[in-house]
Amino acid sequence: MTGRMTMEERLAAIAPRLRRQLDRLYGAQGDTGALWAATEALLRARHAERPEALRSLDAARLNDPEWFVRPDMLGYSTYVDRYAGTVAGLAGRVDHLESLGVRYLHLLALLKAREGDSDGGFAVSDYLAVEPRLGTINDLEALTARLRAARISLCVDLALNHTADDHLWARAAKAGDPFYRDFYIVLDAAEARAREAALPQVFPATAPGNFTAVPAMGGHVWTTFYPFQWDLNWRNPHVFLAILDVALRLANRGVEAFRLDSIAFLWKQPGSDCRNLPETHYIVRALRAALDIAAPATLLKAEAIVPTAFVPPYFGRDEGQGFEPECHLVYNNSLMVAGWVGLAEQSAALPAAIVAASGGLPRGANWLSYARCHDDIGWGSVLGDLRAIDPAPERRLAAAAHSLEGADGGWGRGAPFQSDGAVLHGSNGTMASLAGLESARDDAEREAAYRRIALLNALAIASGGLATTYMGDELGLLNDYGYRDDPERAHEGRWLHRPEMDWAALDGAAARRISGDLGALRAARVASGAAGAPALIETGASALLGVACGRDRVFLNFGAAPVALTSANRDRLTGATCDTVPGWGVVWLEEER
Repeated sequence: MTGRMTMEERLAAIAPRLRRQLDRLYGAQGDTGALWAATEALLRARHAERPEALRSLDAARLNDPEWFVRPDMLGYSTYVDRYAGTVAGLAGRVDHLESLGVRYLHLLALLKAREGDSDGGFAVSDYLAVEPRLGTINDLEALTARLRAARISLCVDLALNHTADDHLWARAAKAGDPFYRDFYIVLDAAEARAREAALPQVFPATAPGNFTAVPAMGGHVWTTFYPFQWDLNWRNPHVFLAILDVALRLANRGVEAFRLDSIAFLWKQPGSDCRNLPETHYIVRALRAALDIAAPATLLKAEAIVPTAFVPPYFGRDEGQGFEPECHLVYNNSLMVAGWVGLAEQSAALPAAIVAASGGLPRGANWLSYARCHDDIGWGSVLGDLRAIDPAPERRLAAAAHSLEGADGGWGRGAPFQSDGAVLHGSNGTMASLAGLESARDDAEREAAYRRIALLNALAIASGGLATTYMGDELGLLNDYGYRDDPERAHEGRWLHRPEMDWAALDGAAARRISGDLGALRAARVASGAAGAPALIETGASALLGVACGRDRVFLNFGAAPVALTSANRDRLTGATCDTVPGWGVVWLEEER
């Protein structure tokens, strides 16, 4: 498929794939002809409104379908208010992103959220409006133009699983509108209790249970996350049409990528845990096909924070009628978790297992890799991978978590999330605090912390994915304990690692060191020609991870003691000839010519 194809030609070519998903999802309800007619009309209408600049971007991306699988595709993630106050303020700070070589910007929780507690902005009350304190939809459109000029693609969150309880649809449902009442899932008390037995809990400490009694709805509303986040009823085809319309309208405003929030939970099936079900994939494949028709410059990214074995289907699958693409990008969350386990254990065993499992990407797909993000480190996501190494993975992960939380005099300054620390769940903390910069008492301990930070950044970058830095990690910002004094945030421990950007710290020693290391790693990856799925190199040393990165070999030492290499070569990071990887060190060996 090339940029010379018209929208009508794309519609003819892709329609069979899109209709197949709709038939799978809604065929049991009867003839899907009317649904297809509505979908086709929506695609034509929104494409007709698409600005010429974005149509030109569509054509360029169709001629270069792997544009996001490039050595220089590195990203950045931030909350607008934490970074620059407003959308307009952020537009004035794009130069910082350019200085880091950013090609992809993920703005978290940008859309209008409910008043009061909003799960950090992820309880959306209006998909087509920017959070008012951050700006307007016109400010967003101006920002996307500024970013396009800087060759930076904007990603925003699209919450597929739920809306806020004050969304227009929810308000109409509570007012008795039967059309919108069917946008949500309402059960009587007995059925809610029966379903609860099969469902795990996302926030057991702060939001136990999966259902909330709402008298105005005449029963218990399905609320997987918080009581104010009402799960959408994807069995209703009108939900599909409504969300597709939202995505197309935002894409026409210049949004180039959507992070599909809470993607694993979409389809509800009695007797199951309602996670990663086949219908979830059909929903996302349908959205992908529709965007490929009407706005093909747009990427879909799966926030599938699930065990590694469940991740590959989010890229797509061949179910007998040819490969059906799903998401362009999928978070390699297991790699992030494995990196922290490796640091805590001084062992490369789990990182090596995840790197080995991260190969075999389909064409036109890439990992989204990262060392830290806005969420906690969810230890349970690697239980399955670790079980192949250790028969008692829970105990091993708990030990890693406690180490990074400073147990027994350790250097980490993390904090347990949704737990008192006795139960394995998650850990919070900025990258610098978790890696020991906060606890460092002298130059030697600070140097060790800087090396650990560079090591985890190298793991994300050398693994070939679209490696993304969370705001402030490039400066070495420490934990923000002030959230505990804010009544609206005190209950949410993840604000510990969501500090405000400290622009004065740009000239500080930590920022110079960490940003310099990031720049060197980026330059090395570009020089190596690496992108896409990683490949493992066996090293024979328990603490040493080897990764083939393009033409080069990268060695990461998760231990405090140096490890000798079997051969010497030029290190792209230092320019010196290296035959040893220092403690917590990274050596990026240039190919032999």
